[in-house]
Amino acid sequence: MDFGSVQSGFGAAWADLCEFLAALRWARPGLLWLSLVPIAFVILEWWARARNRVIAARLGRSGAARNLAVRSPRRIALRRLAFGLAWSSFVLALAGPRWGPADDGGVAVGRDVVIVIDLSRSMLATDLATPQTRWQAACDSARDLVDTASRLGGHRIGIVVFAARPKVLVPLTTDYDHLNLMLDEIDAAVQPVEIRPADEFSKSGTRIGAALALAVQTHDDRFPGKQDIILLSDGDDPADDREWAEGIAVGRAVGIPIHVVGIGDTIESPVTLRRRGGGEGELIATKLVEAPLRTIARDSRGRYIPAGREKPRLGEFFAAELEKQPSRELTDDAATALRDHSTGFWLFGLVTLLLAWIRRA
Repeated sequence: MDFGSVQSGFGAAWADLCEFLAALRWARPGLLWLSLVPIAFVILEWWARARNRVIAARLGRSGAARNLAVRSPRRIALRRLAFGLAWSSFVLALAGPRWGPADDGGVAVGRDVVIVIDLSRSMLATDLATPQTRWQAACDSARDLVDTASRLGGHRIGIVVFAARPKVLVPLTTDYDHLNLMLDEIDAAVQPVEIRPADEFSKSGTRIGAALALAVQTHDDRFPGKQDIILLSDGDDPADDREWAEGIAVGRAVGIPIHVVGIGDTIESPVTLRRRGGGEGELIATKLVEAPLRTIARDSRGRYIPAGREKPRLGEFFAAELEKQPSRELTDDAATALRDHSTGFWLFGLVTLLLAWIRRA
């Protein structure tokens, strides 16, 4: 026997199993804990049997008496195993197992996330540990989240950019290639006309509240409780007029948490702005202002991620915190759908339940 080939075969099988588990998704993951109920009954029964043996020993019950049982222990064990498998199979079916690409009419299971990226002038600062500007680190983090969502499947992502005014760059979509393409085209040094100040009398070039309100409007109101907003910003607004509080109010009104990523150094850094006609212009000082960002996250029941001078790892945050939250089910043809395999679990559960009844008869 070639043990090397056997080991490599086990390694390939293990790799395939890990890949399958990574691709497996559940429509209702909160029900999975019910599959542990049979284990609890087994533990209780073991305890009861041990207690009965102690009592029987005290009463001097003989081995001959114990052998008078009508059913053999093996038959009883098989019947209980069948009931346990049936129960677990029904629970897995209710949880909605989904994997593999679905045919037409499939169901896309996931969450909706709108990423809000600050492209105001302060985001041009180069005060990070990497040779990047703040806005470049924000876009890289957004790509990290999009790539993670692409591997998991089913999640819809939207992008809103803002400075003096907000703009929907990409509405909610599962077209992850398009999302990455649009992120590649972002350049805070050349702001889109739509996000520049409407006139010279504009109070500020950083309107976080308006951007958050637009992010709420970008969401699909059919799926409350399955939505998130992620804001990437340095929180530096020269107007200091608490305009961002309007975004909190809009988000809380519909129950969408706002997770905030604070990007930049807390020590002031100089930024030389370019004139629109070319050449260097005004010199400003900017720093990460965490107070409003923390307040936005806290008051909207979201999370604050203090990235500081490091590039935020939004992919890890999405997989660890958001992807495990309740998911919506979308049947739109344009959605990337996963095949529903709950029918197989229902059938397996019914068959094992039938076998358990036959064994009991």
